[in-house]
Amino acid sequence: MGIEFLSPQTMAGSPVKAMSRYVLLLLLWPVLVLAGDQQPAEVIRSATDRVLAELEAAPGIGSDPEKLNRVVQEHIVPHVDFATMSRLTLGKNWRQATPEQRSVFAREFGTLLTKTYSTALAEYANQQVEILSSSVSADNRRGTVRTRIVENGRAPLAIDYSLVHVGNTWKIYDVRIEGVSLAINYRSTFALEIRNHGIDGLIESLVERNTHKLDKLTAASPDAMH
Repeated sequence: MGIEFLSPQTMAGSPVKAMSRYVLLLLLWPVLVLAGDQQPAEVIRSATDRVLAELEAAPGIGSDPEKLNRVVQEHIVPHVDFATMSRLTLGKNWRQATPEQRSVFAREFGTLLTKTYSTALAEYANQQVEILSSSVSADNRRGTVRTRIVENGRAPLAIDYSLVHVGNTWKIYDVRIEGVSLAINYRSTFALEIRNHGIDGLIESLVERNTHKLDKLTAASPDAMH
């Protein structure tokens, strides 16, 4: 039993192959606002300032997986609504899950994404992100931030954020890369696992995957070398 997770290797040849490299790393890159209501975009801007401050204060942080994971936990995770993202990702299977299964899935799915972003953070190389527009729904509950990544020698990459208004802040619940949804792509993978092994089987695979990632992070840490 196992899951073929989205990764640069498994998504080669698809617009989605850039997801693990670019998703939420937009929060790390210099932002140029071109147009639109900036309210949802402030989520990106505030995280940018904090993460860049961490990277500039410790230039060697890119080679320290544990420190990268801490940066993601402190400055990116608070801006992501993992509960809504989890509900969107599971689709109809979310309604069939028990409250406990929902809670555990959201936790493990969030852990998977966090560790994926921590690994991708090491690839930060001063790419520029342009915010093309930022809009909010009439009821002020949903927002969309349209962006594109500009990098020398590469075609611009379109990345759009979907945000939900939670309390007095905005949180990301989905990301579209060249029109392809992160949540929907995971949905097809997870739906197959659920059909074969049930929701508990999916959760078990996530736990196994996350444990493997944690072992790799620990082994790669400079502290583990002493």
